[in-house]
Amino acid sequence: MSLPTVRVLSDAQGVAEAAADQIIDVAIAAVAERGVFHLCATGGSTPAALYRALREPARAARMPWAETQIWFGDDRFVPRTDSLSNVFPLDAELLSANADGSASPIAPSAVHPWPTTAATAQAAVTEYLAELRAAGVPHTSSGFPIFDLVLIGIGGDSHCLSVFPGSPLAGEGAPVAAGVPAPTHIEPHVPRLTFSLGMLTSALEVLALAPGAGKAESLERIFSSATAVVDAPAKAALIPQATWLLDSASAARLPS
Repeated sequence: MSLPTVRVLSDAQGVAEAAADQIIDVAIAAVAERGVFHLCATGGSTPAALYRALREPARAARMPWAETQIWFGDDRFVPRTDSLSNVFPLDAELLSANADGSASPIAPSAVHPWPTTAATAQAAVTEYLAELRAAGVPHTSSGFPIFDLVLIGIGGDSHCLSVFPGSPLAGEGAPVAAGVPAPTHIEPHVPRLTFSLGMLTSALEVLALAPGAGKAESLERIFSSATAVVDAPAKAALIPQATWLLDSASAARLPS
């Protein structure tokens, strides 16, 4: 079995900066090869630091913003302006004006949030999948979009995307995407929209971000050979095209 690359940085800031550098490298290569970079972003607390790192002048100057399109692996079924939305930190950090008042380097039209204003979860899923095809994102024969890079965070219960332990979206034959009822075991207790785990193996590259001591137990479970994917869905990202960025605190319970 081929394993992912695992890098252990000193702290959460180191994880954010390493992630930003890898995104830029992948983006440059994708644009050189295909003229566009399709990034699938994530939510939670970690991406905010990553987005800030991408806006630092030296990195921002290297990033091919004009050719970048940003999608999302999942989101809470809340308005984009709600602080629980996975788009909220991106709007605050990537789409905000520069300190000198100049506009963000990325156009608002290049950011594609889940349509959380749709009447139902199924309507939102149908609309989002149609938007991906209309934008020219390549797909596998089974219907999964092929992103250049997929970002994922890791939950304390070992979930990724909005695929929680025990979810049918963690098994074979799962739909490409679906609505998810509000989880009761983990906050926030709001409904979700998410791709299933097949989108990870379809991606050209996956970047898993898991800094902080609060992730240590979850990572121990994920990297254990005794744990099944259905019990720790983030285990689906232990694939050759994935890079896991940890820090010394989150990696503390992993074998050397």
